[in-house]
Amino acid sequence: MQFTILDTTWGSFGFVSRNNRLVATYLPGPAPAIRRTIAESWPDAVEKTDALRRFQDQVRAYFTGRRTEFDVGIDLPDASTYREAVLRACRRIPYGKIASYCDLARSAGNPAAARAAGSAMAHNPIPLVIPCHRVLRSDGSIGGFSSPHGVAQKKRLLELEGVALDIIRRIKTPSPTGHTVRRAG
Repeated sequence: MQFTILDTTWGSFGFVSRNNRLVATYLPGPAPAIRRTIAESWPDAVEKTDALRRFQDQVRAYFTGRRTEFDVGIDLPDASTYREAVLRACRRIPYGKIASYCDLARSAGNPAAARAAGSAMAHNPIPLVIPCHRVLRSDGSIGGFSSPHGVAQKKRLLELEGVALDIIRRIKTPSPTGHTVRRAG
């Protein structure tokens, strides 16, 4: 088990890997806070600055708007079958597109489980690579975001990807599944 903290144009980004696969990522913030969180969550992880070098380059390029996807393996050992299905469905949401929790539940095989899909997003261990910031409420509102910078960071990530927000913070683009995410007004 190893961890890496790298500098991006948005701040420090951290990740934990095992056997050349991601097990956790930490969205940009202060390096000491990320280091502390990793130490608490992964006490056996050792720092390795050159781990997953190609992924590091992809992360830096993403935050400058030059990268739209990540080519890296992931490891979800503690996920239930349904949660893993939701996380994999989320990973398929393309850059600059959005989906609702209902869309994810449907994609994961249980259309009635939107709340469980929301819970999977709230406990996503690999944000950015599994782009939970692209998942919104069915009414098109932003919803929550469990990063250190909360909904403000979710909004910023969506704006980086070109997702248009109207003045009351509803999304103005359709979901990738063909279902239009309704907006107020």
